[in-house]
Amino acid sequence: MKNILTVTKFTFLEVYRSRLMVSLIFLAFGLVAVTLVASEFTYGASAKISLDVGLGIMSISNLIIAIFIGATLLNKEIEQKTLYMILSRPISRASFLMGKILGLSSVLLLNSLVLGLISILLFVKNGGVVQNLFWWTLYFSFLEAFTVLIFAVFFSLLTNTTLSVVYTIGIFIVGHALNETAKSFLMKVSIVLKTVLNISFFIIPNFYRLNLKDFLLYQQDISWDYLLATQLYIYLYLIALLVLVNLIFKHKNLD
Repeated sequence: MKNILTVTKFTFLEVYRSRLMVSLIFLAFGLVAVTLVASEFTYGASAKISLDVGLGIMSISNLIIAIFIGATLLNKEIEQKTLYMILSRPISRASFLMGKILGLSSVLLLNSLVLGLISILLFVKNGGVVQNLFWWTLYFSFLEAFTVLIFAVFFSLLTNTTLSVVYTIGIFIVGHALNETAKSFLMKVSIVLKTVLNISFFIIPNFYRLNLKDFLLYQQDISWDYLLATQLYIYLYLIALLVLVNLIFKHKNLD
């Protein structure tokens, strides 16, 4: 556990000192500017618009971090030969991998908190009232980005950086499209397509369930059963995916 925390700390500091954190500062100012401008052109709905824009920017920035840094997380260490030096010390591959993932996930968490809190302030400034569902929306958005991060790491162990990015983006798009695809007419009349879709739900994460923004903006209510079932689903999925990633990294030839 100590080794994992050490790797986590240095991974976080490495990213923190990079241009990524400078980009976060500019992104925060950009969020404020865009939200203020958008709210000026929306009579009677400025609070809702500011929240929609804020959560949208937060989600997109999280995905960019997860995909592009996750895809280079291990390849960078291998190319610079630093991985060989680290693994020559008394630290297992599993501990190193989990430390790197946790370090980057802490950056995702920081990004979510900073942009999320700015979104709250702008929402309240425009007359909105913060509800508990807002915190659930931030939490689920982080889980979505974390899942995308694991997929980026997974593909980076199997192929090059460019293809890792492409495959991860593909998984994200398909994961969001599954729910709408299930409602299509073809799925109701074709048993074969319906069977394929049901199998796909076990292979590809249903990202649609993690998107609570519509509930927050329009329905402003959600059942506890939905929240608990979604958490159970995504946690079981993440455990299986992390086990698979660890197995691949454990047997990967680093030469």
